[in-house]
Amino acid sequence: MDTTTQQVRQFLAECTVRDLDDSDVLPVADLYGMYSIWCERNGDAAVAAPIFSRLVRADGIGSGIRRRESVFTGVIATGPIPIQYILETDKGPGRNSVLASDTRLIPAPSEAQTFPIDA
Repeated sequence: MDTTTQQVRQFLAECTVRDLDDSDVLPVADLYGMYSIWCERNGDAAVAAPIFSRLVRADGIGSGIRRRESVFTGVIATGPIPIQYILETDKGPGRNSVLASDTRLIPAPSEAQTFPIDA
């Protein structure tokens, strides 16, 4: 296995949760942006976006088009890199971002917990 493949696999292992339902998607451009930040943080050079995408698919992550945007399927980002990506790019959640469409992240008012205050 060459060093480029190892680098992309390490990024995926550290910064993504995989093998999820195909309804869990991550825009290709966003994952590449996170990968670029991860490489910079580790002192590595990032490979070009088309090579990165090919290596991600070769590692078993699906891809497709959702809402007119290229996405990877069955994967979400995790850890500090996605937060750094959002802060550095000043980018809000996209059409296919879990933050834009997943109501599981915010409990419904009936599910909100209340805590008694001790007098």
